[in-house]
Amino acid sequence: MRHTNLTNTGCFLLTALMLTGCNSGKKEIRVWDDAIAVWHMSNLGDSTKDKSVLSPFGDVQVGVKLEGEELKASELRGGDGYAARFNGGWLDGGQGINDELNFAGSAASFAIRVCDPQGRLTGPLMGKFGTDAGVAYSLMADTADGEILFRAGLGSDEIAGMHRLKTIVAPADLTIWHDVVVRFDGSNSQLFVDGNLVDDEVSVGTIRANIHTPFLIGSEYADTMLNNPTANVPQNERIKSSFTGLIDHAAIWNRALTDDEIARISGVETIGDKRPAYYTEKYRPQFHFTPRKSWMNDPNGLVYYKGVYHMSYQHMPPGRPGAYKDWGQAISTDLVHWKVLTSSLTPHKTWGGCWSGSAVVDHNNTTGFKNGDEDPVIAILTNGGVPNVGPKNTQCIAYSNDGGMTFTYYDKNPVLGHIVAENRDPKVVWFEPTKKWIMAIYLTGNQYGLFSSADMKSWDHICDLNLPGVTECPDLFEIAVDGNKDNKKWVFWGATGNYLIGSFDGKTFKQEGGLLKTDNGNSFYAAQTWSNIPDSDGRTIQIAWMADGVFGPKAVKLKLPWDQQMNFPTEVTLRTTPEGIRMYRLPVKEIELLHEKGDKWADVTLKPGDNLFKGLSGELFDIRAEIDPLQSSSFDIAVRGEKIHYNCKDKTISCLGKSVQLPLENGRIKLQILVDRTSIEVFGNDGYAVLTSCFLPAVENKELATVATGGSVKIVSTEVYPLQSIWHKAK
Repeated sequence: MRHTNLTNTGCFLLTALMLTGCNSGKKEIRVWDDAIAVWHMSNLGDSTKDKSVLSPFGDVQVGVKLEGEELKASELRGGDGYAARFNGGWLDGGQGINDELNFAGSAASFAIRVCDPQGRLTGPLMGKFGTDAGVAYSLMADTADGEILFRAGLGSDEIAGMHRLKTIVAPADLTIWHDVVVRFDGSNSQLFVDGNLVDDEVSVGTIRANIHTPFLIGSEYADTMLNNPTANVPQNERIKSSFTGLIDHAAIWNRALTDDEIARISGVETIGDKRPAYYTEKYRPQFHFTPRKSWMNDPNGLVYYKGVYHMSYQHMPPGRPGAYKDWGQAISTDLVHWKVLTSSLTPHKTWGGCWSGSAVVDHNNTTGFKNGDEDPVIAILTNGGVPNVGPKNTQCIAYSNDGGMTFTYYDKNPVLGHIVAENRDPKVVWFEPTKKWIMAIYLTGNQYGLFSSADMKSWDHICDLNLPGVTECPDLFEIAVDGNKDNKKWVFWGATGNYLIGSFDGKTFKQEGGLLKTDNGNSFYAAQTWSNIPDSDGRTIQIAWMADGVFGPKAVKLKLPWDQQMNFPTEVTLRTTPEGIRMYRLPVKEIELLHEKGDKWADVTLKPGDNLFKGLSGELFDIRAEIDPLQSSSFDIAVRGEKIHYNCKDKTISCLGKSVQLPLENGRIKLQILVDRTSIEVFGNDGYAVLTSCFLPAVENKELATVATGGSVKIVSTEVYPLQSIWHKAK
């Protein structure tokens, strides 16, 4: 084949690798030696023993000679100094001569060196392409919102979708060489550019096998060909999209390359880290938990074990169908500073997703799972059903013998089969009088059920409850009234924050009074309490998903890498009021760990037009105030353009369009207000009334203000504490 010279044009060097192995020397690169296939583009041949020869289609030319710095760059990385030029054509590897291109496993790598002299850099580069549910592995250059990105995908039946990685290519870099590396080791996938880690994702299972669409370089098939690769379709109708530019070499491994190999093939000495600076984004909450990236909702698996608070949460990485969620995981020693773990509970191959659930410590080893010195930590979760495809919702367990850091699924799941509709969200507690585990579970409509078990493997139905207007995410916990341990009540809770107070004897929950509401804000859902809090602490501690809020479509528009947040953890108490026993909620005392030097006032009379907070500005605050309305008709505390308004006549407090009754106590009201970049939480009279809401203020508006109308108010006391970020050292 005729060789064509190519002068030095600024181009991209893309090397996407996903498997470890092979010794790399300083003088000779041996990374290619054990690849499944390597095409160096001097011809259509494969330089490995299997010799998977490529077939050209359309306008594609191999044997293009590189020169100058491009030649040196190719040879430095183990190339032979030749490239293939693509102009709407493609190279077809089929399944490989011995089906080796249809490989599967829990580790994989592919590599390609690519360049578009025109700087457009868009189109499929290499892979066995398909939909999220049909792709095996793929690498593309793509555009989104006017930006050019590299995208990598790994198909997995375990998640019924694919693991996705991406990074934005800077406009100034569109005509220079780049090395891009993707590595998958069975638990994580990573994307490298120029020897720098730029994206990573928890990734489990094995690469999807038996995908019989052909392996292509430079194009991806149209949907008609994906459904029937052997269909007799005209050549110009076979392709959905194609790449225009140059490819120096392409290779695939069935192992995960080492850091040293990635560095060598990328032309650098050592691997660097240029992942996005997560937790520094201008709208990122700074003392409320958010995942590093992607969608999050319900808190799950809240358990305390040996000084560590464990918090899982519903997590939706990109490339998943709606049901196939993970349990993301984070840990804290103080309920304030969180470390996001790279491990998570992920869907089992025969399941739908890991839907909501809870976790407990099995101190008595009732499950028999103990293996070592640690008490087993048991996660109880819903195997999310897949309508018209997979099994209906069932309840399953997984166990941990390392203190809740990693989990193994019970091999005889489910422990509770399908009951009705989308029964889900098990919350399990230990009931000491009967030595039984009690499971609260959502059934259907407004119906919930209670089940009991001696070993968490076999469950008996004991009773049902009805929470009018409430669905999903039950919680069940016992708590002392007014701190009196001789007077305890049980609380049964639903996703909206509505709850019943009553008694429980191990068989029946007897409600005492009607349904009550604990939060009247816009953004409070699916709250759950931590299990196994030690008696020496004695608190009932809860956290909730700040549902929807200002995010959703706005997160996409603002290009936020994460979506949704938790509220700040609260301590839950039961107190006697003139209306009966009621739930109170206040931020846990650990909020004070974030306090910076504050401002304080006492016994100040505030006249209309006065602004006690004049000169104060910021994004993060803990504001505490005790106020005597005197003769005023109302007063406001303004936070970054939003008013927290108290109507003295109606005895109501409102914020962000929501309001709740807040009667005076001894002629005064008490407020605690937590302000983060995207949320305001208002706690009135020690947590008697709560408004939890998200908001999206103007970035430049950071002012605080106080306003009295219709007369003066007396500020009995006020403290304003700026707060530190919990993420300064997070990556």
